[in-house]
Amino acid sequence: MVLAVTINRVLKFLEGKMKIGKIFQKLLLVVCFLFSGLYAEETFLQKALPEHKKLFSEIKPLVLKEAAGAPLVIGATDENYFWLNEARVRPLLEAYRYSHDPEFLNAYVPIQEQILSQRYIHPSKPEWNGWWNYKDEGDIKIRRYTLIDHDTIIYFVPALMFVREVRADPKLKEIYGVKAEAWLKDVEASIRAWDKRDCWVDFPDGSGWYKNITQVVDTKTGELEKCQTIFSGGVVPYNKVHALFEALSLALEITGDTWYKTRMEKCSKNFRKHWRIDGKHAEWNYRDHLFPGDYAGGAVGKGNPLSGAFIHPHQGYYGLDSMGAVVAWDWGICFTKGDIEKLIQTNLEFMLFDYPKAPKFKMINGAYKKEGKYDKGVLWTALAHFSQKTRDLWWQRISASGKKSWMWHSDALKYLLEVSNPVSFEQRNIKK
Repeated sequence: MVLAVTINRVLKFLEGKMKIGKIFQKLLLVVCFLFSGLYAEETFLQKALPEHKKLFSEIKPLVLKEAAGAPLVIGATDENYFWLNEARVRPLLEAYRYSHDPEFLNAYVPIQEQILSQRYIHPSKPEWNGWWNYKDEGDIKIRRYTLIDHDTIIYFVPALMFVREVRADPKLKEIYGVKAEAWLKDVEASIRAWDKRDCWVDFPDGSGWYKNITQVVDTKTGELEKCQTIFSGGVVPYNKVHALFEALSLALEITGDTWYKTRMEKCSKNFRKHWRIDGKHAEWNYRDHLFPGDYAGGAVGKGNPLSGAFIHPHQGYYGLDSMGAVVAWDWGICFTKGDIEKLIQTNLEFMLFDYPKAPKFKMINGAYKKEGKYDKGVLWTALAHFSQKTRDLWWQRISASGKKSWMWHSDALKYLLEVSNPVSFEQRNIKK
């Protein structure tokens, strides 16, 4: 299509210089359209195996159905506001990336606009813009608090995925270009706003990490007040920063600004040094105390810790941590091939049991409780980048769930995107 448009412009120029028969002109344009179709890059869907095309046909209506739900009002919703909105917007962008079906972008844009309409805008300090006022769980009062992964999952990541697609397609630029560039500018400023909130710390060894906010906004007056929680100024858990890695990676890919790579490098260095490794596996805590705000005495190591440094029973958090390591790997950041192999060994040998009949996973520390929702491990799907066994287990999970689990379609869509690439240790973003 781009080739045809270019030739058309050349022909119009030549018309002013010499006589060109209209029949010949039309013939040239037809040839251009035919050849541009031949050389246009196929979508993942067009290149997919028949069974994957069938799977996508089952996914599509579920993605659109989830997106068609009534808009959420932040003041009437608890913290699930963020996860529920992520469940609406992200699959639309992933489905578009897989298929290039415009129906998904048409559904995405108004949802993102509605989410942005729920964001508080500070009258003079834009670094304090955000989604502050959501309900306390089990309480009618409003909770004035925000976490870095909140902004990430409902705005930074989906908006940057949108920008990437718009910038890559001249047709989309005509429709969405202005909006995409405005969102990109705002997302870049909003990511850096966490530094302006005094939430970033550089360490002497060249690593760094995020800490929680120490102030909150009175959204009626715009005044800043002291944050009254035990987490104020304390360390942000690993999984929440690793959720941000997706946004940092996308921003680096789109803009080429090495600030994003440096930020991932510093975080990865801090995370990696807290691994505990033996011959069978690696493990790490949900969080490690790093800041004065983590301790009752107001100084590192002084008094009792105000929060726990432990293996979290919600093992999905460790799936996010492994994803962060894979994102870093793809940029050539911090992690060695041996580190990635240790993650594979941990998940597919140390944690996995009852394989292949009824695969289950222990926690990262080897513990397991049969009863209940937590205290059991999960498949680290990010490792499908490197492991066919991970892909096979993932496919087995998708097939076994029978579309009964909530967000089955999102899990299946992520699978389709991953298996569109070959299994390898290639650092994909370096190749780009």
